[in-house]
Amino acid sequence: MQQFCLKLALICAAAGMAQSALAQAVCEGEVVFQCATDDADFREQITVCAQNETYHLVRHALETGALYYDTPLVAQASTTWFDWQEGDDLSIELGFWSVDLDEPVTLHARLPWDDMEEAVAMDGEADMWLQSPHWQQEVNQTFCLSKTVYADTEALWSALDERGPVGLFFSQDVIVPEQGAIDVARVTSQPSAAGLPVYASATPNAATPVWWQLFEGDTVDVIAFEGDFLAVAIPTNGIDTCEISADQLYAPYDGPCATGWVDGAFLERGE
Repeated sequence: MQQFCLKLALICAAAGMAQSALAQAVCEGEVVFQCATDDADFREQITVCAQNETYHLVRHALETGALYYDTPLVAQASTTWFDWQEGDDLSIELGFWSVDLDEPVTLHARLPWDDMEEAVAMDGEADMWLQSPHWQQEVNQTFCLSKTVYADTEALWSALDERGPVGLFFSQDVIVPEQGAIDVARVTSQPSAAGLPVYASATPNAATPVWWQLFEGDTVDVIAFEGDFLAVAIPTNGIDTCEISADQLYAPYDGPCATGWVDGAFLERGE
């Protein structure tokens, strides 16, 4: 009976979303994003919910109610990739990491934006899609039908209340600054026109998330090292400096700057 009710709810959600994009709760917390995919053979409902300081992403088959992932993808608001860009449209990116698939899953939303009201516009097309893995190898994208997109940007912020002034922490490794590692470095060259990748891990492979790119001439603060890779702190969102204070040494780094790992061969230290 429970499976039948879930299936019925999902089918009703697809029908309702096509008309008015009303959200159907299929995960705990507030529904932030929801849509139905445009694959005619295997249509899904994608839902992102915010609860406390986390986001949950679930995918259901609309026909059967079966979960695409065995468990929801969970992103901690204080550590995940998050981007908000206002222009003619509002562009939002929210990053998840799939432990089972060992790859990142990024949700993209492009919404009509009313710059005068500083709010999502009531009319205009909305787009939403999932991207995985990252740009280091072939990209798989799952697109939504525009008329099924539901977005509640106010609910998006509830999980970010405790995020702090920056909160863009990219590293999946625990970074512990040590006195002998602290330095300033300049990017002397870059491996490609796309820039020097800042990885989420000190031991990256083709599926490791790359949340940031550095370019020749950029300067960063080095805070730790592991093998050939240097952990760097990057000022973002209005932060001017990432200088490490004495009380931040020998304890896991927790901001305020974003962090990641860079191949030391492309950096010159002591700048």
